[in-house]
Amino acid sequence: MSSAADDLGPLEAFLEERLGLSRASLHLGADLEAVLRARARARGCADLGGYRRALGDPGLAREELRALAGELTVGETYFFREWQQIEACAEIALPERLAARPDGEPVTVLSAGCASGEEAYTLAIALEAAYPGLLPRRIRIVGVDVNPRAIQKARRARYSEWALRAVPDDVRSRFFTRAGGDVALRKEIAGLVDFEERNLLEDDPAFWRPGAFDAIFCRNVLMYFAPHRMAEVLDRFTGALAPRGFLFLASSESLRASSAPFDVAHSHGIFYYRRGDAPARRPTGDIPRAGAWSASIHEASARVAEVAQRASPSPQRDALAPPRAAPAPTRDAVEARERPSTRPPAPVERAAIDRALQLIGGERFADAMAALAALPHRTASSARVELLRAVILCQQGDLSLAARACQRALDAGDSGAAHYVLGLCQEQAGDAERAARHYRDAASSDPSFAMPHLRLGLLAKRAGDLATTRDELGRAATLLAAEQQERLVLFGGGFPRSALIGLCHAELEARGGRAG
Repeated sequence: MSSAADDLGPLEAFLEERLGLSRASLHLGADLEAVLRARARARGCADLGGYRRALGDPGLAREELRALAGELTVGETYFFREWQQIEACAEIALPERLAARPDGEPVTVLSAGCASGEEAYTLAIALEAAYPGLLPRRIRIVGVDVNPRAIQKARRARYSEWALRAVPDDVRSRFFTRAGGDVALRKEIAGLVDFEERNLLEDDPAFWRPGAFDAIFCRNVLMYFAPHRMAEVLDRFTGALAPRGFLFLASSESLRASSAPFDVAHSHGIFYYRRGDAPARRPTGDIPRAGAWSASIHEASARVAEVAQRASPSPQRDALAPPRAAPAPTRDAVEARERPSTRPPAPVERAAIDRALQLIGGERFADAMAALAALPHRTASSARVELLRAVILCQQGDLSLAARACQRALDAGDSGAAHYVLGLCQEQAGDAERAARHYRDAASSDPSFAMPHLRLGLLAKRAGDLATTRDELGRAATLLAAEQQERLVLFGGGFPRSALIGLCHAELEARGGRAG
């Protein structure tokens, strides 16, 4: 047992309070204890207790938070990630917000938690292509992140080939140039984004003034925050967004557990949020409209897998590659691990599984995984638990481990939901054909399962197959009315039944169809 002087608890509480990261998230990347001990030695502290006491000095605490943020908040991202949101911003948000802003007042888009700048620069590329000449006079883009190293990298605007794996060739040639072994943004694009080192938890009335921003992108950030700190950031976003402003979260995030005053909207096959308060103004007159820039991005979407294969491999993103060789387990260990459990879980185990499901519903994925890890082996190897594990891993982007958990769930008797998660893994990896195959297997295994039909309909829409789009989305809309609540929690992307049905109906109406 560790002594009080070496207890991580007070330092975890300090970091949660000042950086917002949940205690579970603090342990996802770097070795937290090793990082803290290194910082303690750098400050001449004999142990972690002494280091925590030293952090009571406000000036030292500010300096240490900058150093710790550089160690603990390193995020991997890439250009044109979840590009449908960028398209929705260009084609839906910008025309409306340009109409709403008085002449001469710029529309401002915030990339909150911008990491090394790929998202903010993607916005600059897309909006410059869609509205040539309006940046930065009429459209302004701001990127903020708490990590000083990430902001330095963003300002350098130099990236590896892997970061450009989803960028189409014509966009690459127009906006990027070679820089030794790296790729650099052209200066005229790099100069369109303002980057600031900023903690989302620290108040700044001038920066977060009411109505300062027309759209906020905050993707793959809030999922790592402690619930009360997430609520604080959302309150700040609410105050700083203009009435009917736009909020874009990652596809794995939602405001389901929040009381923030946002309405769900959907277009381009994705969901996003609108701040309440006032009716939207319809664009009138000569308000600029997005050009045909998105066609090349649509084409690039179909080639993401090919781009990924051309680029140098990344251990974190080569999601469905064969696992690395590991020491061979004993025969008894293999049989024990692979033997499906037939014993029903005890009440205390059922409560732990239900708790994990609640945590998944609240998008506290690390905490949910910890809850599953505490289960005894027999229960932990059941089909339901393996499925929950697969969902969590898929949401966290660990597609290879998610696929393995799906296979274990199928071996243990899963009725088809594991095929659905395998489809999500393949879709995220860029293989639409294999994804569709798994979705069809999921629908065939359980004809009442609505979500495979929804995904098949959206895949068909992207492929231009109108008949299949109508057929699959019509089935999905019908089946969603009676879909199991647990499946909505696991696979609904944080959106309620009514929103998913509304998405189906909206897509059907746009294509001259209707639900059966």
